[in-house]
Amino acid sequence: LRPAVIRGTVPKCPACKGVVKPDIVFFGEELPRHFFKYMTDFPLADLLIIMGTSLEVEPFASLAGAVRSSVPRLLINRDLVGPFAWSRRPHDVVQLGDVVSGVQALVDALGWSQELNALMARHQNVKEPFD
Repeated sequence: LRPAVIRGTVPKCPACKGVVKPDIVFFGEELPRHFFKYMTDFPLADLLIIMGTSLEVEPFASLAGAVRSSVPRLLINRDLVGPFAWSRRPHDVVQLGDVVSGVQALVDALGWSQELNALMARHQNVKEPFD
């Protein structure tokens, strides 16, 4: 798939030749049913990590407020958005910049680099794992 994306062409499945759609929900598409099932987990969370979002489109826009006020929330994002911009909580942490660098900083801080590299190598044929 990567060569097609780099060339700017639409990726096709090598087996059936159908268009490969990313595992995301595009604007205007219905959310999968299981999304609403997992919304009940938010009040039980002890940490919330939010990354790569504008927090402008519902229902995602209000999810940052769905955890208890004592729960630490980590925003890894290019911009300060949503409640992180207008009503921060005492336990909020913000890592501004590109998401990949932010996740790498989190992984490094937690001492998980070796595990992440092994996971990526097993599942994605990564030629250049994180250093």
